[in-house]
Amino acid sequence: MFKGGIQIDEDDVDEDDMFVSESLLNLAKRVFPSKMLQWHYRSKSEELINFSNHAYYNGNIQIAPNVEHLKNPAAIHWRKVDGKWINQCNEVEAKEVVLLLKELLQKDATRSIGIISFNAKQQDKILDYIDMLAEEDEEFNTLYHQVMGKDLDEQIFVKNIENVQGDERDIIIFSVGYAKAENGRVYNRFGPLGQQGGENRLNVAVTRSKEAIYVVSSIEPNELDVSKTKNVGPKYFKSYLEYAQAVSNLQKERIGAVLSELNEEMNTQRQEKALHFDSPFETQVYEQLTEMGYKVDTQVGLSNYRIDLAVVHPENESRYILGIECDGAMYHSSPSAKERDVYRQKFLENKGWTIHRIWSRNWWKNPSAELEEVDQLIKQILEKEKNHKNVQQMM
Repeated sequence: MFKGGIQIDEDDVDEDDMFVSESLLNLAKRVFPSKMLQWHYRSKSEELINFSNHAYYNGNIQIAPNVEHLKNPAAIHWRKVDGKWINQCNEVEAKEVVLLLKELLQKDATRSIGIISFNAKQQDKILDYIDMLAEEDEEFNTLYHQVMGKDLDEQIFVKNIENVQGDERDIIIFSVGYAKAENGRVYNRFGPLGQQGGENRLNVAVTRSKEAIYVVSSIEPNELDVSKTKNVGPKYFKSYLEYAQAVSNLQKERIGAVLSELNEEMNTQRQEKALHFDSPFETQVYEQLTEMGYKVDTQVGLSNYRIDLAVVHPENESRYILGIECDGAMYHSSPSAKERDVYRQKFLENKGWTIHRIWSRNWWKNPSAELEEVDQLIKQILEKEKNHKNVQQMM
């Protein structure tokens, strides 16, 4: 952790403030104005950032919805093991984490991996088992040391939530650690998570992944009793476990429910409850496309950043073939024309979307022409995909 060199009048802060302000970031907050993060680029899937967005930022971070809205396997994987909490660590779970590490390296050693535990003793236990497996397993030893010979930001790291700030990897493995003790009880001792500010450590930890998260746990979320905890860290921790499990099981309604509980200001389930439109002509576009035989979802996304209409792929219901933007409330809420017309388009296209815009003035003049353009565009995409598939089969 960086130590700050800024002089602060000790009369202005108490001892607790001085303790938590040892990092450069916290010291900078006292000197420079803060600005809210608006866009999120790290994570390839919205599931990797939705929890943090709703728990900590009221859903205000702009996150592109997934083109593959029913992606299986999901971006978050739940792995249950039968571990025990003994001497502030979980050996069974540590072994499973290292075996998972080997599995991932065998599958694709080009993807960077980080392992995060929720206390220092579990971190040490995982490191011990990595060393043991490297001695016993020649294949793992070769793969592991190949990766550890790469640049620092591509090497495997094993850290706990107190020292993972600033790191990011393609894949993150969480070792929850907490489990039933030998007497069968789950003790609610959360270490750093239970301290004041522990929820911020959790926020940092759950946002380190670019592609996928594996949650290795010896307990079910409902086994944690956080009703009497003094600080909110354990409550957020339990909610994250509920969220991770729901994402892993592709339970869209449950995902929305967890996020809604975290952020009551937003109704994250309105897509499931009823259709929602930002403008009258958007309603007409939806109705006309539906009559043409297309399945269309409205207001797609779980942040404030939504796509007005998304056409489900006619040959693959797990993904969208086209996103349609209308100049409704979302369009007019953007603070600048450049953000509306340039940044938004590029942002969505970089996330895999094909975006088509329908202007209301054009719709009122000739709706048939606008519908024909959408229909032809979808057919062109399908034809291009078919040709690409044929080429792949010939190779």
